[in-house]
Amino acid sequence: MMKIIKRTSRALALIVVYIMCAYGYLSAKGFIIKDGIPILNNTAQADTEFSEKVRGDVLLSSTQMRIEGKENAPLTMYAFSSMACSHCSDFHNYILPKIRRDFIETGKLKYIYIHFPIDAVSMRVAKLSYCLPPEKYEGFISALYKKKDWFYSGKKETLNKYAKEFGMSDEDIKKCDEDKKLTSDILMTFNHALKTFNIEGTPSFIIQGKDGEELIKGSRSYDDLSDYLNKRLSGEK
Repeated sequence: MMKIIKRTSRALALIVVYIMCAYGYLSAKGFIIKDGIPILNNTAQADTEFSEKVRGDVLLSSTQMRIEGKENAPLTMYAFSSMACSHCSDFHNYILPKIRRDFIETGKLKYIYIHFPIDAVSMRVAKLSYCLPPEKYEGFISALYKKKDWFYSGKKETLNKYAKEFGMSDEDIKKCDEDKKLTSDILMTFNHALKTFNIEGTPSFIIQGKDGEELIKGSRSYDDLSDYLNKRLSGEK
């Protein structure tokens, strides 16, 4: 019976990864998933309120729990991002450094990057990043957000080159690619976020504090995010 369950789980995981391939090009161009249909979202910003109340816990395995900032920070930001998403790249390269300076390094915010891969290539990046030692995790992600040759080349060797620059051997890469438990963990996080928080596209952010959780959909300016975070910190929201 256990063998049948394991085989079924593996088959389902492969099917999901296969479906993700269809969204690869679309996610890079700023598409979101709505009712199973890719929709162009040029601004990567929802036409709704800046944030909305949500309830529930973010589901992460210990391997996926890569934290920046102080453990006891009053606010936690969970950033759901796809490595193939251009808006996620812009956030990581231009907005996150300011958030680090003003909120993470000052002890006001704990930041957790969460892979939300909607294509097979960004799923592979997610796995490789988690297979690296924690101290190399953020550097690997930042390096790949600065360059997209690994995505557009369509060759595994291009991505392997970056993994090797961060210390992985061919054997390490092969072992990571074949890690079905890690694939399952990432997919569980993905599906849980879809069902619990209605996260449909990237980037999306869950901001958690003593006053509850709120969801921000889409890319926002630093000034808007800064104003929002300061209001949450002061209790004005």
